[in-house]
Amino acid sequence: MPRSLSAAECLDEFFADRRCGSTGHRLAGIERAERVLRTAVERTAELVLTDDEQVLVHAERQFGIDGAVARVMPAHGLLLVLEAYLAHLEVRPSRAASRRIELDTCAALTRYLARELRHLDVLPATHRIELALAGCGAISQRPAGPRRLLKALGLG
Repeated sequence: MPRSLSAAECLDEFFADRRCGSTGHRLAGIERAERVLRTAVERTAELVLTDDEQVLVHAERQFGIDGAVARVMPAHGLLLVLEAYLAHLEVRPSRAASRRIELDTCAALTRYLARELRHLDVLPATHRIELALAGCGAISQRPAGPRRLLKALGLG
């Protein structure tokens, strides 16, 4: 049985890979997208975590430790966070370049999670994210590549 990854482990690895070779505005955009996504993880605890997991988060927060939710949340919880994040992104005003980086980051993170969590049934969640990405992509006039997501899942 594959080991259970935390959301923090997935985000750390994903964004480390994403930053490699990036410079200037692209790197700044990736770092901004990372901060926003990590903040979204911390704000969605009650949507994703069980009661026992929320107790652990509360205990960590009493010691002022940042990123408690991401350390406790299982990696598959990131799919729910991405859905909520994209729903918020659709209505949030943003510059086109910034929006493009955020959409590309969400699409890439979804593909990464689909590969890492292939032992779970993530197809329904990834499909909902694909639809949200398409909706956000239509707003920014640049689709975020739903075909690549289907291909990564072995469905395209």
